[in-house]
Formats: sequence, structure tokens, C-alpha cells
Amino acid sequence: MPGCLAVADRLLRWIRQAARTAEVVGSVCTGSLILGAAGLLDGRRATTHWGFRDLLAKFGARPVAERWVESGPVLTAAGVSAGIDMALHLVERLAGEQTARTVQLFIEYDPQPPLGGCDWRCADLDFFKPHARAMVESALAGHPALLVRLTT
Repeated sequence: MPGCLAVADRLLRWIRQAARTAEVVGSVCTGSLILGAAGLLDGRRATTHWGFRDLLAKFGARPVAERWVESGPVLTAAGVSAGIDMALHLVERLAGEQTARTVQLFIEYDPQPPLGGCDWRCADLDFFKPHARAMVESALAGHPALLVRLTT
């Protein structure tokens, strides 16, 4: 797995370098963990998928249970549909409300979940934790230092 380590290190270096001059740095779902690993969330409010949110603190972030968070130039979204919310906010910020409304219309984004909204009080984090840990351990099998950081 030495090749994988080199690729991961190059990716994190590239993200750090790109972030230095970027107007906006954004992530959706667990992509915020990559921003955290790159050191871009230290001291910032950030979010990610609810099952992995506690891991953000291991990167110095201040985890929050919000659909999307803007902290300086960094935007993080909790999950896939929250990423659409974040993207529409960003379009509005960069191109104005009318453009954002047009984009929303073009993508037919009019959420009406067939089962209604999520009841976050019912999210069984204790049930999900072993599955989340297994996913993290599998994904980071070739990155022992990062795995130790996230699992201890």
C-alpha cells in the first residue's frame, strides 16, 4: 500500500495548496473529513453525515448538526441532499438570488420526501457506530496514521 499513501499525501497537499488561493472550499457528506485531514477545518464549525460527525472533532473542527455550514471560505454539507442546499446557497452568493432560483428550477429541486422529513431524534447512532467504524477502518486500511487518529 505504499503507493496509496503517496497518492493520499499528494491529494492532501494539493487540497492545502488549492485552498490557499480559493475563494471557496466546499465538501459534501464525508468529504469534510478529507478537508479535516488536510488541516482546513481546525477551529471551524463544520458538518458531515450524522453518523460520522463526531470524527470532525479529531481534526480540530467544531462539529455542528446543521444541513450545511459556512465558516469563512469553507462550506461543508451534511449529506447528499444537503449538498444541493449548500450549492444553491453558493450560487446565490456568487451569482445572485435570481440565478440561484433559476438553477433550482432547472434541476427541479423541490424536496417532497415521500416519508416526510427526517426525525433526527430517531437516528440510532449507537446502532450505526459499528458500521461507521467498519467503513472507516476499511477505507483507511492503507493509512495507519490517519486510522489511529480517527479511532482512538
